[in-house]
Amino acid sequence: MKYEIKPTHISDIKQGDTVMINGEMRTVGNNNIKNGFMGVTLFGDSYRLGREHVQKVVIFKAMPNNGWVVAV
Repeated sequence: MKYEIKPTHISDIKQGDTVMINGEMRTVGNNNIKNGFMGVTLFGDSYRLGREHVQKVVIFKAMPNNGWVVAV
């Protein structure tokens, strides 16, 4: 599997995205994103109130002509 990790602001993460947490790829569900008094949290972590980026995983899929495209 070919993938790329992109630092992303926590507010740009949405349901269905894949993120790297503690060296493990996890898919974000709607119940994993909360908005409360600490701002947006992802899996219970506010990422220093949005000052630290989330490691978003962009997964590519192979195409028949030996190329790669972003899997949606």
